[in-house]
Amino acid sequence: MQIEYKTPGPGNLPKILALMPALYSEIGEGLAKVLEEFVRDGQYFKLMAVERGSGAVIGFMAGCCRLEVDFECRAGIIEEIVIHPDYRKLGIGRKMLGEFDNWSRSRGAKGVLVPCGRAGFYEKMGFEKLPVTRYWKDLA
Repeated sequence: MQIEYKTPGPGNLPKILALMPALYSEIGEGLAKVLEEFVRDGQYFKLMAVERGSGAVIGFMAGCCRLEVDFECRAGIIEEIVIHPDYRKLGIGRKMLGEFDNWSRSRGAKGVLVPCGRAGFYEKMGFEKLPVTRYWKDLA
């Protein structure tokens, strides 16, 4: 099996959305809109893994690079990463994270932050789990 890594465009959104049940029990309108904005916005890092023979999208990642007050530096922020369950443990996530590291570094990032994640994966990738409390307030 050969895997290509490509920058997705708006036409890839349906295939990206088809991956999301691997992470979320419900795919609502809000998630679809956020993913569409990731794909359309030129300021975000986005990468998809495509199986060369079938053209199936088997992985997707989105992130950004911004200043982080808590860490007192510019940081790469992983917004989303998903690999189809049938293609996990093949190095796809590791490859995507490596590309994101390079992209973030080129924008002056001193590190990479995952606001929340799935237990186990990020630790295997060398991340340290931090005891951070996060707060949220809806804006009217």
